[in-house]
Amino acid sequence: MKDVTKMTDEESSAYFADLDRKIDETNEKIEYCRKKRAQLEHQISTIETRIRNDAEKKRTHRLIVRGAILESLIPDAEMRTDDEIKHLLISMIGTLPEKLRAEYFGNNSLNEDVKNS
Repeated sequence: MKDVTKMTDEESSAYFADLDRKIDETNEKIEYCRKKRAQLEHQISTIETRIRNDAEKKRTHRLIVRGAILESLIPDAEMRTDDEIKHLLISMIGTLPEKLRAEYFGNNSLNEDVKNS
């Protein structure tokens, strides 16, 4: 840093004007970076939302397709209640040999439902 006390008025004015210009440039850069950061954060948020929505759409599609498959295999499925469909499926699964049932369904709550029916 220069010794301002040894400068002429003209030199010190130019020196301080240059410092003011540098401060203004730095503040502009800071503002630009803040705006850029906000834009990038918004882009991240948008991408995360899109990923969540895509996952939800895939899950919904899968549930619809699998539900349609099950409904096509169960006679008069549209006339039955959800509980009747669940009971029917649990009963059908319960007739499978235990080894096969464990292989396909593992140790989940379905096995408890089969045991309790």
